[in-house]
Amino acid sequence: MRIDCVERRFAAVFADYASIVVKCPWPFVIIPVIITISLSTGLLRHKQAFMKDELELYTPTDAKARDELAQLDQLFHINDSDPFYATRRYDIKRAGYIIVTHREEERDILNPLAMHAAMQLWSIVQAMTVEDDPTGGPLRRINYPSICVKFPMPPEFGRAIHALFSPNVTTPDEICVSNPLVEVFKLILVSDRSFLNRSIDEITLGQIGDAVQLDAAGMTHLLGGVTLDSQRRIAGAKAMMLPYALRHSSLAEDRVAEQWELQLAEFLANYDSPIIRTAWWTYETLASESARDRHQLINMLLPCFLAVSLYTILTCCVFSWRRSRPWLAIGGVFSAAMAIASGVGLMLLLGFGMTSVAYSMPFIVFSVGVDNVFILLSAWRATATHDTLEHRLRETFAEAAVSITVTSLTDLISFAVGCATEFPSVKMFCMYAVAAVVFTYVYQLTFFAGIMVFTCRREISNRNCVTFLKGKENDEVKLSRKLQQMGGNPHWHPPPASDRSFEKNHVMARFFKTHYSDFLLNPVVRIVILCSFFAYLGIATYGCTNVKLGLEPNDLLPDNSYGKRTLQVAEKYFSDYGSSLHVWMYNLSRADTGGKKIWVLLDEEIGYYEHTEFTGSSDSWLRTFFAFVKQAGLLITGENFVYILKNVFLSQPQFAKYNRDVVFDLSGTALDASRVPVHLRQVGAANQSRAMDLFRKLAAGSQLQTGVYADFFQFAEQYNAVLPGTLSSIGYAGVAVIVVSLLLIPEPIASLWVCFSIVSINIGILGFMTFWSVRLDFISMVTIVMSIGFCVDFAAHLAYNFAKGEGISADDRMRNALYAVGWPILQSATSTILGVSFMATAESYVFRSFLKTIILVITLGALHGLVILPVLLTLFSCGPSAEEKSEGAASEYDKPPSYRERRDSHQIAEARLNAQYSSQAKDIQVKYLSNPDLFHQSMADIYSAPSEYAETDIVVPEMRQLGSDPKPIGKKDSFTT
Repeated sequence: MRIDCVERRFAAVFADYASIVVKCPWPFVIIPVIITISLSTGLLRHKQAFMKDELELYTPTDAKARDELAQLDQLFHINDSDPFYATRRYDIKRAGYIIVTHREEERDILNPLAMHAAMQLWSIVQAMTVEDDPTGGPLRRINYPSICVKFPMPPEFGRAIHALFSPNVTTPDEICVSNPLVEVFKLILVSDRSFLNRSIDEITLGQIGDAVQLDAAGMTHLLGGVTLDSQRRIAGAKAMMLPYALRHSSLAEDRVAEQWELQLAEFLANYDSPIIRTAWWTYETLASESARDRHQLINMLLPCFLAVSLYTILTCCVFSWRRSRPWLAIGGVFSAAMAIASGVGLMLLLGFGMTSVAYSMPFIVFSVGVDNVFILLSAWRATATHDTLEHRLRETFAEAAVSITVTSLTDLISFAVGCATEFPSVKMFCMYAVAAVVFTYVYQLTFFAGIMVFTCRREISNRNCVTFLKGKENDEVKLSRKLQQMGGNPHWHPPPASDRSFEKNHVMARFFKTHYSDFLLNPVVRIVILCSFFAYLGIATYGCTNVKLGLEPNDLLPDNSYGKRTLQVAEKYFSDYGSSLHVWMYNLSRADTGGKKIWVLLDEEIGYYEHTEFTGSSDSWLRTFFAFVKQAGLLITGENFVYILKNVFLSQPQFAKYNRDVVFDLSGTALDASRVPVHLRQVGAANQSRAMDLFRKLAAGSQLQTGVYADFFQFAEQYNAVLPGTLSSIGYAGVAVIVVSLLLIPEPIASLWVCFSIVSINIGILGFMTFWSVRLDFISMVTIVMSIGFCVDFAAHLAYNFAKGEGISADDRMRNALYAVGWPILQSATSTILGVSFMATAESYVFRSFLKTIILVITLGALHGLVILPVLLTLFSCGPSAEEKSEGAASEYDKPPSYRERRDSHQIAEARLNAQYSSQAKDIQVKYLSNPDLFHQSMADIYSAPSEYAETDIVVPEMRQLGSDPKPIGKKDSFTT
């Protein structure tokens, strides 16, 4: 059964369209150029449109963590002007750290020499200045103390200092965020004050930690690789962290903070010390380091363009100055480049932003956009050379444009589905890709079609492909003059040069039709291919069961980035001492306590989160409150609980940090929300998702309304979102592609095999990703969804050309299909891999992942289109029987002859009559003949016969070398003139 009503109408429309282009090609060339120039003005604002790579771009927009953070900020909002308490900060913006280790890695960082070097480093950092001109007046020099977040110095700090030094030492009123050890060692190493002879143990460090409002055990949070002696004293440490925090509440402050962070990174990159080694992380690290890949990709666009252009030119040239088409190849490359420039320019003019990931789009769309050049060129080569230029181009577009439409629609659908994803970076990439694909298709049917008309005119007018100079008289004209001298038909003359093009189809096309098809039709080869295919599915399925999920933070950075090394050092020395988990209970004033006191329920809830696999102790205001009440000898009841908490406990300076942990109702008489920070530990990139799921399950099972949040939640969300997002995108895109295939591929069984190829290729991509060290993350998610469009390209080309064959066996249909698109598929796969290979110059996992998955997509797609699908189509296709073929052949002769057929029949009859009565041409050159028995025939009349008749009646093989190859088996014109 054939469903070709849509396909036939598309073919007719494109044939009529080709006639319009042939008659007036200039507008189709000039208008796209004008549009491209106009839209390219949008490229001027690509720097302004560039969005810094922040974690929000790589986390789902519907992530629960975003709502959790918003609720935490609403209940317990923190300003830059508020005292800085590390365990209560949930905003990591404009905060960072420097990790100091000994130059000999395993040596102690707490020895006086190393601490002196660390103190000197921190002094330089504090003195480092940036310029600011907020009001247009004179420039101001701003250093770290001028823009740092500070906290008041409580009395405990003085007691801790006095415990280490003499009681007369004075302490500052406030201090910038830093490591208290550095401040202490300033006093030790710089001043003349004598350091009391006592060891630095956990108690002393705890006193200093309390003084700067860290946890009592918080000093080890700033020391890594700590070793303790038998008396629980700190015997040494391998690393020390120097944190910082900058004010950023206003745009002016944020701008200054950004400048200071960039200058800090530049200074540390050039810092060298014979004693210590540094690693650092700033809020700008991800953006500034990933921008290096962006610049590298921009620099690779021109080499990519030149390489693909050279490859396309070489594949469009043959050993003939007339039949080579270098300018057609360049036109196809420029068409793809213009489409990308127009698509990107349009998006930028519309105000869309752009991320680093989107900079890989031109390589992909450009490489794939050139593929259709090979399809159109192959269709042109397959047309009969004795037809007019208009007829040949009509047939070319009728044959190829539908196939191009199918692949362009499937590519467009796959990217459009990607636009619906919840990952902002993926959505942005796909939006730009959709615009580029649309312009690619439009420009191929306009700009490239016009270039194709001019190329064909140049070719049939016998002009050089490079210089456009008219060549020598061709063989056909020479033959005509010779035959007239011999007494042939004086009225015969070769068709005008403007209406003829003499070319044999490419040798590789004939190879696919003959040798390669014979190879695939061999029963032994078929068995080997089927067995290999089932083995491939088995291996790929095994790989799918072991696929790894999620993108790790350091994967967003180049391989040689300082940020990647910093994350490795932090993971090594500070994985036990992570940030805090924020646990809060809200709507307490309306909670059903079941007869229990509210403070009892709060204490029970906090206990669930302490000392789990990923947490340690908590800094609970409630426990500190009851310790204070017990020490003060106060009696707590339901009536005075809030009053004592609010007016007595929180009014004490030593408990000031807890003011941000409690929220009262509007009347101020009831507790409405409570927050407790819980210390995190052992939460590395590998178990962030498990930790987040554990905490959320605890919150969901709470008797009180409870929320949880940690700063790694937003990044961990991608682990949970990427698999369902990928599967749903594959499902939606797959259904849409199937509908397109059923509508435009005339044979349903061929469409179903195309759908089977989609499933098979995606299984292969997911499976072999595992073996190639590529995880399923938002990057591979893009390419997998994209693969639905790309992988169907090759299969659709083959299936469409297979389905067009009527009245012939499945084997012959397969030969015809491979003859038409076998070589273009191989060219397309090669050019695509060549183009995207330039992404290998980028040094980050993100672009390597793009490259690897695209190579998998193209390789598996080409194997399905050239090996697996031809075997499956011939084995399981419903071909016609012998009677049906004979009936189909008879039905062709029952049709009324067209004008062209009547004309050709008349010319054949005239040629035969001339052959019967002509007695001249005794000195005819044998090179024009392959059979001396035709010596008395009028060669002019013989040559005028159309090739499909002449092949069986008159014209012999050597003569046919002057024309084109015979049409594929069973081929019929898509239309008649």
